Amino acid sequence: MITLHILIRVKPEAREELLEAARILFEELARQPTFIDASLGTSEEEPDLIVISERWNESRESFLRNILPNPCYQPYAAVLERVGASREVHWTTERHAWRPERR
Repeated sequence: MITLHILIRVKPEAREELLEAARILFEELARQPTFIDASLGTSEEEPDLIVISERWNESRESFLRNILPNPCYQPYAAVLERVGASREVHWTTERHAWRPERR
């Protein structure tokens, strides 16, 4: 399993457009068989910061090979480029996790 944490810096006037493009992207990605979950959020302290966390039942290599080439990324990537957003991607491997017990 791989987790991606993506920090995106975008001008505040382009934030809503980028959030909408990401929402549409993840509605499509959520249908992929190896998709586990994702969250899309904004910083309360920094209006130019968008944070995405996504978990996949993939390795980094298989994600790059099998998921990233998906054409559904193209509209999102086009918005990123057009609005001049910068991205910082962190690939992490879960070491410990705490989840509530289900009764």
